[in-house]
Amino acid sequence: MQNLSYLIIKASRHLKNKLDKALIKFDITAAQFSVIIQIHSSEAPITAAEISKRLGSDRPTISGIINRLEKKGIVLKVANPKDKRSSYLEICKEYNKLVDKMKTVSDELTIDIFSIYSNEEAEKLTEMICKLNEGTEE
Repeated sequence: MQNLSYLIIKASRHLKNKLDKALIKFDITAAQFSVIIQIHSSEAPITAAEISKRLGSDRPTISGIINRLEKKGIVLKVANPKDKRSSYLEICKEYNKLVDKMKTVSDELTIDIFSIYSNEEAEKLTEMICKLNEGTEE
């Protein structure tokens, strides 16, 4: 049997590369998209530290991504009244429609990639990946 961890990591890289290619027309990487989605879908104000925790990534990496998104004018930092050392993050209003288009591209890519599975297989795979994520969270 092949090393399962290696196979999962390899598949993850392939999926990320496909998403990078699909998002290139927006001048956005898959990593930037994951941060954008966290901000866009958050019902409460969100900080870089919260995004870092949700994505399981280190703070310097997330801060770098946020800084690049801020330079592009996509993300706006807003003062956090509860903690002067941190900022809340928002998607600039003029980018909300573009974020919806990015989500559509991502969703279509996901449907295309996972069309090799039956609905039952896709549901089982989703269950198994969720369980794997829960079991490997730090």
